[in-house]
Amino acid sequence: MPARLSTPLALAAAFVLVVGLAGCGSGDRHGRPDVPTVVPQMPLPAQSTTATPDGTVIGAPTLGRALVAGHGTIAAVAADGRSVSVFDAADPARPPRVVATPEVRALTRDGDGFVAVGPDSVVRIAADGTAATARLARPGLAVAVDGDDILIGTEHGHLLVLDRALHQTEDVGGFVRVDAVVVAHHDGHRQIVVLDKAQSLVTTVDPSSGGRGAALRAGNGAGTLIGDHYGRFLVANPRDGQLLGFYGDPLIMKFRFPVPGGPYGLAYDERRNLLWVSETAVNRVRAFDLSTGEPRERGGFASVRQPDSIAVDPESGAVFVLSAAGDGLQRVAR
Repeated sequence: MPARLSTPLALAAAFVLVVGLAGCGSGDRHGRPDVPTVVPQMPLPAQSTTATPDGTVIGAPTLGRALVAGHGTIAAVAADGRSVSVFDAADPARPPRVVATPEVRALTRDGDGFVAVGPDSVVRIAADGTAATARLARPGLAVAVDGDDILIGTEHGHLLVLDRALHQTEDVGGFVRVDAVVVAHHDGHRQIVVLDKAQSLVTTVDPSSGGRGAALRAGNGAGTLIGDHYGRFLVANPRDGQLLGFYGDPLIMKFRFPVPGGPYGLAYDERRNLLWVSETAVNRVRAFDLSTGEPRERGGFASVRQPDSIAVDPESGAVFVLSAAGDGLQRVAR
């Protein structure tokens, strides 16, 4: 059974590590705090495939990293990080448009195109495949786009904000790493939450003031973070076998739900209110309805091997799964 946390209990149970991380003791030359850390959680390794993957599988041996749904498209990063392949979401068997890039490792949608980040660069990819590149001040790990702002999480524990011209405007430090960035809007307020895998920590950040809100533990091995249209922040924790939900400002934990197969890839279908979660240890993807505020399973399917990355086409609801083991790109119609 999921852990059902009322608001007062959640405030007591969710471990508030710090309010304003500036007081975390001496840091290194990058401003990272001297705090206890864990080994950043990676996807649990897959077992051998025992079931035939559902849907259609397109051969894509050179792909294997981030997967993102765009405007009628699906984009994936090559295993070596040196290109982004853009597929037609309705007909992914058609040859994709391949855009050469500097090394990148994270990707997000940006209107009709995409933005990618890597160790040295940020790349904006337009709908026609043209790309604009700029150097980064710090090695990028994660990226989100909100209006005219590009928000980049870095290896050195900083959140960078860039404008549409790819010029840096803000730099907020004080984390060990920033592995994921998610933005929510509610009641006319923007809320930015970041995931630090080295501390298994979620924290609200206000780049304009440099302020950092209360930081909450996300178990002992948080791996991924996304948001939903209710303004909740959803975390997959493979190490503990849990799916966690956070909400509010300050954040509180709203649920902690067991998902034993190594939950990692997350994708949210806003039209159908379904959260899709890949279980990398068992090569499976499961759907959860979150409309009541607590996960309720609504089905699933057998996936390609090592399903680290998943995405949902917002128009059709088709679920895409990218094998990190080179076994292809899977499409399951809904």
